[in-house]
Amino acid sequence: MKTIQSWVNQYQTPLYKTIRLLTILVLMTALFFIYTANIKIDEGTPDLYKTLDQLAIFSSLVCLLLLIATVYLGIKRYQTQKALKRHLRKSKLNKQITAFDVFNTSIMTIFMLLCIYPLIYVLAGSFNQGADYAAGGIYFLPRLFTFENYKVVLTNQGLWQGYLVTISRTVIGTATALIFTSIVAYAMSRPNLKFKPIFYWINIFTMFFGGGLIPYFLIIRSVGLYNHFLVYIIPALYSVYNMIIFSSFFRSISDELHEAALMDGANEFRIYWQIYLPLSKPVLATVALWLAIGHWNAYFDTMIYTHSPNLQTLQYFLLKAIQTATLTEGMPAEMMLRLSPKTLSLAAIIISMIPVLFFFPFVRKNFQSGIMIGSLKG
Repeated sequence: MKTIQSWVNQYQTPLYKTIRLLTILVLMTALFFIYTANIKIDEGTPDLYKTLDQLAIFSSLVCLLLLIATVYLGIKRYQTQKALKRHLRKSKLNKQITAFDVFNTSIMTIFMLLCIYPLIYVLAGSFNQGADYAAGGIYFLPRLFTFENYKVVLTNQGLWQGYLVTISRTVIGTATALIFTSIVAYAMSRPNLKFKPIFYWINIFTMFFGGGLIPYFLIIRSVGLYNHFLVYIIPALYSVYNMIIFSSFFRSISDELHEAALMDGANEFRIYWQIYLPLSKPVLATVALWLAIGHWNAYFDTMIYTHSPNLQTLQYFLLKAIQTATLTEGMPAEMMLRLSPKTLSLAAIIISMIPVLFFFPFVRKNFQSGIMIGSLKG
C-alpha cells in the first residue's frame, strides 16, 4: 500500500502548481485590462481604449484555456485526495476540525488581510491621477487611472542610482556576510576550539552592550569608511545572532562526517566548505533572506555615514521623496496640475518593492525549514 507521502506527492504535482500559478497571474492580468478598459483614464484616447479592449479579450481567452486545464487537473487532484481521505480514516493520524482550528484560521485570515491592505492602498494611489487623489476617497481602486506617476518616477535618475547602489550592497553584503558569519559559526561549533567559552561570552556581551552612535561614527571616520561604499559592507559582515543560528545548525550535523573527513586528509576549511556548507542550505537561505531584506531596507547608514549622491540607496531616495517632495522639483506647471508628491511617492514605493516580492518565493521553502532548525537546535 502506498504511504501517505506518496499520495500527497501524486496529487500535488509540479504541473498542477505551475498551471494554477499561471491561471492566477493571467486572471489578474485580464481583470486589470477589463477594469482599465471601463474606467476613466487620464488623457485617454479612443485608440488606447480600443487597445485595452483587445488586450482584455485576448487575456480572457488565455485565462479561459488555463482555467479549463486547472479544473481538469483539479478534478484529478480531488479524486486522488478522496482516496487519501479513505486511507486516513483507517489511520489514527486522522482528526476532526475543532473550534480552535476555526478560531485560529479566522484570526490568521484577518491578520493576512491587515497585512495585504496597505499594499492595496499604496497600489491604488500610485495608479491614480494626482489632483484627483488629493480629493480623497481612494481606498481600494483608482478613480482616475493614469500611468503618469510611474512615467515620472521611472525617468528619475536618482531612482536608478539608488537601485544600483542598493542591489550592489544587497548582493555583495549578503554573500560576504554569509561566508564570514558561517566561518566563525563553524569554529564556534567545534568542541576543540581553544578559549571557546571566552569567545562565546565576548560575543554575547556585544549583543547587549554597545558604545553608541557617536563613538561608532568616530570609528567609521577613523578607519576611512566614511562616504565610502564599503561602509555598507564591512560593518554588516558579522552578526552574533546569525552566528548562533549557524552554530546551532552545525552542531546538529553528525560528528562522524567530520571524523571521516579528517581521516581522509581533509583540513578544517575543506570540511567546512565541501561538507558543512552544502548541508546547510535551509539555514543559509534563512539567514540570506534576513541579510538581504536588511540591506534592501537600510537607509540610516546612508543618512549618517555618507554625503555623496552616488552612494544614495533606494530607501534613502524614497525617504527624501516622501519628506521633501524631490520628485516634483523642476516640473512644469501644467504637469503639477495632474501630479502630486503623494502619488509619485506611492509609485516609487511600489517600484522599490518589486524585487523583494519576486525574491521571497524562491527561498520560502528553505526559509520555513531553516527558521525551525535555528529555533529548535541549541
